[in-house]
Amino acid sequence: MYRDDDVARGARADALITEIADLERQKVTRAEQDQRLEAARLELATLQAPPEAAGPRPPGIFVHVAVFAAAAVTTFAGYTLLF
Repeated sequence: MYRDDDVARGARADALITEIADLERQKVTRAEQDQRLEAARLELATLQAPPEAAGPRPPGIFVHVAVFAAAAVTTFAGYTLLF
């Protein structure tokens, strides 16, 4: 074997090690991007869920007014009948 063959093999090995390291970094980056993509899809699905699935709506102003009016009428009727 020639002495230059060892140098060439060493240089080629260094180049391959560098290429493998770059590819591994890209692989890790791609895995992180895939995880973020999945998390974003789940969050979007949660946001797009129908309102009924989110739970019951709180009572509106009409319900509050109706309950207050019923309580006022009941109180008035009670005082009128008692006194």
